[in-house]
Order: sequence, then structure tokens, then C-alpha cells
Amino acid sequence: MGLFNNNEDNDSTNNQENSIESIIGINTPDVSAVSITEAFSSLTKDLNNNLEINKGVLVIRMQDTHELAAISTWNNGILRDGLMVTLPAKSSLFEKVAEDGSIYTEDFCSSFSGNFFERKLLLDDQSRSFMVLPLKSEGKVVGLLAYSSEEPIAFAVFEEGKFRSKTEKFATDIHNLIAQL
Repeated sequence: MGLFNNNEDNDSTNNQENSIESIIGINTPDVSAVSITEAFSSLTKDLNNNLEINKGVLVIRMQDTHELAAISTWNNGILRDGLMVTLPAKSSLFEKVAEDGSIYTEDFCSSFSGNFFERKLLLDDQSRSFMVLPLKSEGKVVGLLAYSSEEPIAFAVFEEGKFRSKTEKFATDIHNLIAQL
């Protein structure tokens, strides 16, 4: 099996290579990352019904090193899981959002202030707007959701709190899965 599992929509498969321990470096045989990536796929598919999302990335805060790591991507309806990319903190928009704890939206992708890796994970040539949303549970940022769209001002609804209950539940689910370790 390669580094990525390509799954259209929400059709993920269980696989030992996708276990939580391989993603965050802690041994536990019972919990698989598929549940996290399936939740990401399901949430993204649901949000895509209201928004035109072309790219997305799920980032979690590593338990042992506290670094941010991309564990799953969404590209025009195709989920890639089994991913583990520790993101550099230097010039990181994702780190700034995690530290600040507030949503960041941008309608001019050319002004993207993140590093090369974040740009490649989140944007493509057609991207016109993007957002980075901290996932908070029990007062701590446990990860980030980041999405881009070809539509201008696509993510203003997040600033208005339209999807707050969905994203808060997702953050709690991620926190609970990691806490089971």
C-alpha cells in the first residue's frame, strides 16, 4: 500500500497502516485513524452541500511534540488518508491560527501568508478564498480545519457562526478519540 489511500466521498476502509499510533506516535491497537478521517470526510461532504469546497486539510496537534501534522486531505470530493505530514512552524499561518484560537478567512489567495507546505495542501490555481478554523475542545486547540474554494467570500458564514455546532462537535470527537489513547 502507498502513502495515500484515495477514497471518493466517504468510502474509507479500515487499514492497520492508518492506526492512530502511526499518526501520533502512541501505541494503541484498538482505535484507528479511519474514524477520524471518515469524520473529516463526512463533515467536509456535509459542508460542501452549502459551500463549494475544492480543497481541504485536517490538521491535528501531536500529543507528544505539540507540532501540527496534516493527516488527511480533501481534493474535489476525493479523500486522501494515511497522510502524516508534520508541518514546519516557521512562517506558519496554521501555527498562528492555533495560537490565536480564532478563525482566519481570506478572500485574496495571493496574499496567503503561510509557508510552502500549507499553500500546497490548501490552495490550487483556482482558489479564490480560504479559511483556517481552530478545532477547540476543553479550551485547547486540538487541530485545525482548512478549506479553500473557487468562490469568492465562500467562508464568511464561518465567521458568522453558521456551522459552529458541527465544527464544535467535530472538535470534541477528535479530542475524545485522541484521549482514548
